[in-house]
Amino acid sequence: MNTDQYQVRRATPDDVPTLMEMRAEAEQWLAEMGVDQWSDPDLGERAVQGWLEKINRGRTWVVTRSGRIAATISRDRADTDFWREEDVLHDAFYVYKLIVARSEAGTHLGARLLDWASVIAAAEGKSWVRLDVWRNNKGLQKYYEKQGFSHVRTEAPSHRLSGWLGQRPAGTVLHPDLLLPTIHVPLPSNLGTELAAIRAETTALASRVAQLRTALDATSTPETGTARWTYDQTQEHLFALDCSVQSAIRAITDVETEAQKLPEPTDLAWASAPRQ
Repeated sequence: MNTDQYQVRRATPDDVPTLMEMRAEAEQWLAEMGVDQWSDPDLGERAVQGWLEKINRGRTWVVTRSGRIAATISRDRADTDFWREEDVLHDAFYVYKLIVARSEAGTHLGARLLDWASVIAAAEGKSWVRLDVWRNNKGLQKYYEKQGFSHVRTEAPSHRLSGWLGQRPAGTVLHPDLLLPTIHVPLPSNLGTELAAIRAETTALASRVAQLRTALDATSTPETGTARWTYDQTQEHLFALDCSVQSAIRAITDVETEAQKLPEPTDLAWASAPRQ
């Protein structure tokens, strides 16, 4: 199979009707297997809003082939109905709304999306890829176990139908020859040069402001009257400007120091789409 036929991009609100069609298709397929997952109409309406919310925060992606959406995956924070503080919540990539079009059956696209998430999780320095599955969907639970997920535990809050919790180590890749393309938005290669130039320009500005203050201090001025008041106001504003410029220089220096710690533009840490 030519893996270049698949592309990954961030989802847009215009994609939601297609995503809901895929969801309905998945509902029918699950129903044929005796699983009622996602069959609640009210849950469907919430799904639309959930997708829109994640899309607006840059947390949903679609896989396309020949311009058509073939699959979707979302990420979000840990669902605290299931995951606990002792699970170290920040240390995982949490998978949500992983759906593959039935037309893609046999392509391992779902498994490849899990590899995609796993690569990004590792690049971000996380330890796990995690997900939750409906408690009555035994088939899907077995599927994820075949994809390297270990059953952590099953939670059963009365207001939720999901709760089978699984995780696998970040960086686990089961299909290395079929990796999906990552969205690579690297750091600008000239960031350091630009910051140094800004610092030099700001330092030069500080020097000019200091020279103006010195010149103004040497000016003979009336002791009273409008001219004196205007002179004092000018001095006051120049002092404030001097303080602001000096503060800007310190801020730019801090930015340069932190920027030096960032990964190289070629580092895989920039592989995931921008996270707002």
